[in-house]
Amino acid sequence: MTHPSPTSSRFHNFTESLRSAALVVAFSGFALLNPAGAATSKHAAHRHHAAQSASTLPVELKSQPGTELDNAARSLNTDLLEDAARHNEQPIVLTGTAKLAPKQKDTILFVQLQSYRLCGSAGCTTSIYRKNGTKWDTLLDSVNGTIRIARQRHNGMADIIVDGNDRWVFDGQKYQDTLNNP
Repeated sequence: MTHPSPTSSRFHNFTESLRSAALVVAFSGFALLNPAGAATSKHAAHRHHAAQSASTLPVELKSQPGTELDNAARSLNTDLLEDAARHNEQPIVLTGTAKLAPKQKDTILFVQLQSYRLCGSAGCTTSIYRKNGTKWDTLLDSVNGTIRIARQRHNGMADIIVDGNDRWVFDGQKYQDTLNNP
C-alpha cells in the first residue's frame, strides 16, 4: 500500500481549497448579480447603449422570501424548482414588479431563478407574468440578459429591452421578439 507523499497531499489539499473557494465565489456571484442591470453598477456590455439606456428603466429583481410575489413565483415555476431539488440545488428566487401600461391595474411579475443548473453562459433566464383574476398569464418566457422597460409602447404595453439591444413588443397577448424581424 502506497501512501501519498507529504508534497502531493499538500498539493491535493491546496487544489481542493482552491476548488472550494472558486465554488463559493461563483455561487456568491449568483446572489450578488444585479440581473436587471440596475443603475447601481455600470455593466461594460451596456456602455455602448448609453443613449438607449437613458430612455429605459431597469427592472430591479430581488430576493423576497415568504412574500406574496415570492409565493406566486415559486408556484409558477414549480417544475423548475422541483428539477433543481432533484439535483440537490435550491435556486435563489428573484422577483420584481413594474408598470408596463399607463393605467395598469394588474400586477406584472418578473421572475428569475438563479442556480448552477438553471443559469448558463448567457446568464439566468427571466420570465414575465401578468395577474389575470386568480391566474397568471405568461407574457414573456425565459429570456436571458438584463431587462429594461422602454418608453415606447405597442398595443398599450411598454416595450421590453433585453440585454441592451433586443427589443420585445407586446402583440396584445404576449411579448414578441423583434430582433429577427426586418
